[in-house]
Amino acid sequence: MLLLLGAGLVFFILVFSPFVIELRKPKDKGPRRMLKTPLEWRIRRSHKRPFTVKLSSADNSKVVKDLVNVLKEAGVKAARVSKDTVRIFDEVAFSSHLEISDNIVAERALTLGDHCVFFGSVKAKGNVHVGNGVVIQGNLVSEGDIVLSDEVVIGGSVHSEGSVRIGENVFIALAIVAIGDVELHERSEVTKNIITRGVIKVRKHPRIDLPPTIDEID
Repeated sequence: MLLLLGAGLVFFILVFSPFVIELRKPKDKGPRRMLKTPLEWRIRRSHKRPFTVKLSSADNSKVVKDLVNVLKEAGVKAARVSKDTVRIFDEVAFSSHLEISDNIVAERALTLGDHCVFFGSVKAKGNVHVGNGVVIQGNLVSEGDIVLSDEVVIGGSVHSEGSVRIGENVFIALAIVAIGDVELHERSEVTKNIITRGVIKVRKHPRIDLPPTIDEID
């Protein structure tokens, strides 16, 4: 009798177990969104357009606004790390004619608009592009490339782990230290040394020979 019961139990398991397993399988919910890998996320983020920081026309120039608040109003992630230093976590572009009293430490690329004045130093982990007529009273440091447009004044040194390109009528009060090449205009001035592992290129102003008399003009 026990033998018959055991044989029946084995028969039941063999016949119905595939059906039970199929019922317990999770149902297919259709295609799922694949999570981005960290590398893909970084690549996509690196191509995001930078935030632009500017003051509205309604702002009173005599009123001193905290830079962190201005950045947050522009949608930029930033934090004050000391009394006179602000860390910026997003890629940012400062509009023209701004006066910034704080030291700037940027975690990404940085663009300084024309005729801005920075009373401290500027440091960025990405590339730095400095517009025309910008004044930086401290040092300019970048882990990428640095481009200085025309008539820029740097009160300290310029340090780049990439290359440095300098426009016309630029004045650097101290030295340039770069890993890559340094290219500067002959009408620019670097008071101290230029130290680089690359080459130094000097761009000369094109010479235009004017006719001595108006009669020689065709």
